[in-house]
Amino acid sequence: MNDTMLAFDRLASQYDAIAEGELFTLMRRRTHDAFLRWFQPGCRVLDIGCGTGLDTAFLAAHGVRVVACDPSEAMVGRTLSRLASQGDSSRTTVMPSGLHNVEMFLDALGEREPFDGIVSNFGALNCVQCLEPLHALARQALRPGGAVILGLMGRTCAVETIYFALTGRRDLMRRRQSDAPVTVAVAGVQVPTFYHRTADVAAALMPELTLVGITGIGVLLPPPYLEPRWQQLPAVVRTPLAAIDSAIASVPPFNRLCDHVLLHFTKKRHADA
Repeated sequence: MNDTMLAFDRLASQYDAIAEGELFTLMRRRTHDAFLRWFQPGCRVLDIGCGTGLDTAFLAAHGVRVVACDPSEAMVGRTLSRLASQGDSSRTTVMPSGLHNVEMFLDALGEREPFDGIVSNFGALNCVQCLEPLHALARQALRPGGAVILGLMGRTCAVETIYFALTGRRDLMRRRQSDAPVTVAVAGVQVPTFYHRTADVAAALMPELTLVGITGIGVLLPPPYLEPRWQQLPAVVRTPLAAIDSAIASVPPFNRLCDHVLLHFTKKRHADA
């Protein structure tokens, strides 16, 4: 077991409690609103790095058929339990696989119907250095006109940079802009983390996919690990900040100065390829 899998196996039992924080809830609500714009009931979606199944369960509850995967068996177990309690197991398939071997699992389970969308949310792909397997997957398993929605940790988080400056940790201010992997502590384990450039992600998915939208997730909101400090602000400050954050989420350059970026790609139709 590598360090990344060990970390997320350890994190699985704590993740839902972390995700219930106000910051995480606001950010996930933004991504879920976007999912509802892009995926209708009856669509078929692949969720890569599903974690404890929060996005999988949301999509399934809205009539989307989901194949979800995660390399952490502990996370997969949490996802299966969530779907069973929600009553959506019939619309979902969950696989203990990562990006590098998802095609093998799809073949083994006979899941060869084309997908209408591929999603990966909240930095799951920041644990992956090479995105070529995603390109191959989109090329082979995504229908023409289908969407790829990637929620990645951004390379420039303005609020985090200001926080590190004010707390005297200037050595951390530019950590996301490193081209080398950055070790990030997850459940007591140092996990190599890759802060992908948007341009590099787009280049990795060319020529079949085209980047059509960038939404900032957490422009004025601090990263979720700062939830305790966020809660020290009065509600009369937090509420308007959240509203402004939502209003400027898709406005350049703010949509690139955030904790996470939500990248929306579409696959070219055959006539356009």
